[in-house]
Amino acid sequence: MMSEPTYTTRPSSHPSFTEPSHTKIPSHQAPHTPDHAPWMDLSAQISSLDTRMEELAVVNDIRFYSMKNHMDQIERIESLQESQHEEMMAYLRSVFPPPPPQP
Repeated sequence: MMSEPTYTTRPSSHPSFTEPSHTKIPSHQAPHTPDHAPWMDLSAQISSLDTRMEELAVVNDIRFYSMKNHMDQIERIESLQESQHEEMMAYLRSVFPPPPPQP
């Protein structure tokens, strides 16, 4: 466990720094230390993030086009229903003509 050095003032007004005490971590508990430069880890994380963002963009596009296709299908169904309604009304008017106008 590491802590920051602390700044103290002695009674004689001479500042001094007190070094923190370091606790030795047993080797079986020590964090994994990579045998490569830290920027390589950062580069890998950035690359992974870029890949994930591309995946999300593809998923978003798929969902968008899926939703668009769904909406197009609904519009086709509504158009078909309108057409069927008009045909049915024309048939009903032919079978049941409107009453003659009242004088």
